[in-house]
Amino acid sequence: MDNCWEQFNKVIGNSERVLLYGVPGTGKTYQAVKTNVPSNTNVYSTTLTVDSSASEIIGHYIPNEKGTFDWNDGVGIKAWREGTRLVLNEIDHAGPDVTSVLHAILDDADIARFTLPNQDKELVKPKQGFNVIATMNGTPDDLPEALADRFAVKININSVHPEAIEALPEKYQGAFQRQANDIDNQLPMSIRSWKEFANLVQRGVEQETAARVCFGNYATDVIDSLELQDV
Repeated sequence: MDNCWEQFNKVIGNSERVLLYGVPGTGKTYQAVKTNVPSNTNVYSTTLTVDSSASEIIGHYIPNEKGTFDWNDGVGIKAWREGTRLVLNEIDHAGPDVTSVLHAILDDADIARFTLPNQDKELVKPKQGFNVIATMNGTPDDLPEALADRFAVKININSVHPEAIEALPEKYQGAFQRQANDIDNQLPMSIRSWKEFANLVQRGVEQETAARVCFGNYATDVIDSLELQDV
């Protein structure tokens, strides 16, 4: 059976709508932005919060040097016009204002249309190649049903991407794997914490201090794992 990243590699670039969900710090966003992107192609990305506005997705007016205003496309419309990838981070945090716009942005390509709230009331539609990868730390059940339904492909990312582990100094890779595979660990550690831990140690910070500030209550487990590796 394929693991989550094998599924990811087979799907990305072949599906127009993909939802990646699971614990934080596994590389969902990084891989969403970097994987299987055609050369010379932009990737547009935004992180959604309850305070995000629809203008981030569709666009808004900005002042120009002439003292008037120019229309500026949001990330969703830019991706539509160019037929490229849109990455929506923390999609489960989107408020009603953004969610209503996403329903339109994520419509099937053959019916997707949107009238921009600019002076020309321009009607736009997605160019061929437009695709969306959304990420979240919860589960699809946390999304409104209509929004979840727009992602036929949903992948539970339950492990850190192998390339992220391989980027750690070799002496930390085994310790990270043991900690990540510990069934008693109810709060899996983020690869970001391990990367910063390695960075601090390389810059001369004592290993125990680096572990305390990066891992908090898990610092002792990390040190024990490293000492076990050295035995």
